[in-house]
Amino acid sequence: MSNLVEPLHKAPQPTFIDPHVQIEWIFEQLASEHSEPYASSIRWSKNTYLRFVSETNASYSELANDKRFYLNKFWEHDALSRFNDWLVTRDDIVSLTRYGAHKIVRQVMVRAYSLRIIDNVVYNATLSKGVPETEQKSAFDSEEEELINAALARWVGLANSALLGYKPTSQGIPFRPHKLDLPELIINGKAYTYKEAGEHFGVSYKRIGQRIVSGWTIEQAVGIQPAPTPVKIDKLELEGVVYESLSAVARQYGISRNAIAARLRKGYSLEQSVGITPIYVPHKDERALLWLFENQFDCDAKKMYDTIYREKWHQTEAYGCRLARVRKLFMRWGVWPFIDDRLIMPLAGTLAMISGLNVESLKELTLDSFQKHHRLTGQPAIAYVKNRSATSERPAERELHVPIIEEIFLDSKAAEQIEKLFAMVINLTADIRKRAPVDIQNRLFIFEDFDYFYREGVEKIVPITPRGKVATWYNRFFAEENLEKASGQKFRFTLSRCRPTMATNMVLAGATLFDVQVALGHAEISTTGTYVQKRNLRPAFHRTISQALTALAERSTKEKGLADAATAIANSEVDTDHDDFYETLSGCGCKNPFNPSKDVRVVTKYKEGTACSNWNMCLRCDGAVVTEHSLPKLITYRNRVRTALDTKSPAIQNRKELFEDAIAIIDGILAEGVVFDAPTLQLAELKAATLDDILVDHLIYQGMQS
Repeated sequence: MSNLVEPLHKAPQPTFIDPHVQIEWIFEQLASEHSEPYASSIRWSKNTYLRFVSETNASYSELANDKRFYLNKFWEHDALSRFNDWLVTRDDIVSLTRYGAHKIVRQVMVRAYSLRIIDNVVYNATLSKGVPETEQKSAFDSEEEELINAALARWVGLANSALLGYKPTSQGIPFRPHKLDLPELIINGKAYTYKEAGEHFGVSYKRIGQRIVSGWTIEQAVGIQPAPTPVKIDKLELEGVVYESLSAVARQYGISRNAIAARLRKGYSLEQSVGITPIYVPHKDERALLWLFENQFDCDAKKMYDTIYREKWHQTEAYGCRLARVRKLFMRWGVWPFIDDRLIMPLAGTLAMISGLNVESLKELTLDSFQKHHRLTGQPAIAYVKNRSATSERPAERELHVPIIEEIFLDSKAAEQIEKLFAMVINLTADIRKRAPVDIQNRLFIFEDFDYFYREGVEKIVPITPRGKVATWYNRFFAEENLEKASGQKFRFTLSRCRPTMATNMVLAGATLFDVQVALGHAEISTTGTYVQKRNLRPAFHRTISQALTALAERSTKEKGLADAATAIANSEVDTDHDDFYETLSGCGCKNPFNPSKDVRVVTKYKEGTACSNWNMCLRCDGAVVTEHSLPKLITYRNRVRTALDTKSPAIQNRKELFEDAIAIIDGILAEGVVFDAPTLQLAELKAATLDDILVDHLIYQGMQS
């Protein structure tokens, strides 16, 4: 199987000339994945956030003098709350627009965390209530799922980077050596103290130390070899700007030309000479640790971690090398010291979220469980074992054909993702697999138990087991990713909840319970029903948007065809018996207002013999159609609904999901080519602009007046 990994893009470095480049970059990462008009909304939110930073310095005093905005430094846990506090004071931004900006900024912050640009999850300003303890195996709600997917994506990205290998950046900066760190002076085979060398070679012993610290060799420092040639600057370029002379550089950065020249003669870079980059940094500085990683430890994360642990650097305040911090730095650099549970379990969790496999099945997966081309169907499939539901008549061996998932989630690339996950795990574990016990060498998910290694001094390779290391990983993952604080105190994460989450998402996407039954491999449909989290599903009349849109589009297209045919017949002066329909306040056409669909009858307690007046449900009624004539009113209805939602009225908020779904369905109908062509839609938009006084759904007006 090929190594299907993708490189992780790195954020550009802020400069004095372009201090907000990281903010612009991370917003563009999200905008590039969307089409208009949502991409424009993302760019507007970016400009709004930049305005917030410019006006308030994001409430950081240090940004007042140095405007360079580093996401990892300034997007702390409360970054969204800081933005919200400013946002609510802006009278020039209406409430709905403020919420849109908040939502997009939150998306971008989640993206930054999942890409490992920042080390901590940014807390949502409005926390969810969580789930009761009795629902630890229930589906995640949408906010919990979003946070979990971001956290898992962060580790999947790290696994990608670990496979690609580390490339030195040369961005590390050494820390200032202590006197005791100066090397022993061995010159021509003879050992000298610094004072003896100074007296013997006629050079101040302080000068010898300064020269060695500056990068001179011992022979150059005592004068028996020529001084190093100063770095020749062929091109005076700083922060993307080319300067014609050293004097021009000095004027731009407010530093003496002679001072810059002196530093260049000592071998410092141009960036160091003007003060953009320091010559030395404290031991605790990340750049010092990066310099150690690239120069002293040869980019070997395991070697560095082992040295820090065994020499107890993590207990030395001067180095600031607490193991938790070192792990965060490794994650940011895209390296990891072990093929451990921290690295492997998120890959298993991601597979569980995509496929719906339970923990027992994940545990038993083998290297060849994924078949890109099934022997019978030619389709990608996962062969797995489900021992608990095996009977004498039904074997434990099952197969999940991935297209079943992709047929429900139309935008899904489940097969590609699953293949990539298998390839990543196989490549990551290739080396430790050779040393694993024979009985687990063919298991897909195995990892190093490095805790056991440091405790007992013996290497141990273990598989996924529902109890033991996996339970430890749950708690550690949950704590280190700050999921509890971000989502609510009662929120709990286990792989067992991934399965009902996938099932619930399938139903919300339009799948029947029979579809879910096939995907989950259940023998009985009653078992499938227990996996669907009913509190996440809408009432019966709230059919999925895709179903409602498809049905409405088909009926409207058919009606349009009949209308076109009737027009052609009328032009030929031939009578037609084409059915009439009544136009409702929402802009839909109703074939018979005295005969609403079954779903509407059940939910609204419709009285037989009366005309249906539930115009806010027309879009989901089996008798509704949209015609060219009714398009302007439908557009007006959509605009009024948006305005009504903006009022935050309790009467409207009680029906918020219904109205939001109505907007989504209308937008689908108004998409070019679904039912109507572009000229027809453009003309309808123009007509809608003239319908300011027309009455639409009376429930909207009730809500606005409440």
